Amino acid sequence: MSAVQIELTEKQWEIVEEIWVKVEQETVYLATLSKEQRLAWFREHQYPHPISFEREIGGTVYTVNAHFSENTETADRKVNRILNQNITL
Repeated sequence: MSAVQIELTEKQWEIVEEIWVKVEQETVYLATLSKEQRLAWFREHQYPHPISFEREIGGTVYTVNAHFSENTETADRKVNRILNQNITL
C-alpha cells in the first residue's frame, strides 16, 4: 500500500476537520435508519443535475462540466488507478 502526504495550511486543515465532523454526524444519523430509510435519504440528497460551474481566474472564465456514466469505473477506482500510475512512473 502506498502513502501520500499532503501539506495543508492551517485554514485548510480547519476545513478538513469541519468536514470530518459533518461526515461523522451524518454517519451516526444514517446508522439509526433502516435500509429502506437510508436508501430514501440517499435518493433525496443526491444531486439530480450534472455538476457544472464557471470560475474566473486571472481574467479568463473557465467552465467545468462533469458527466457520469453508469458503465464506467467508480471515482474511487479511478483515483486509485491514477495514483498508482503516478507512483510507478
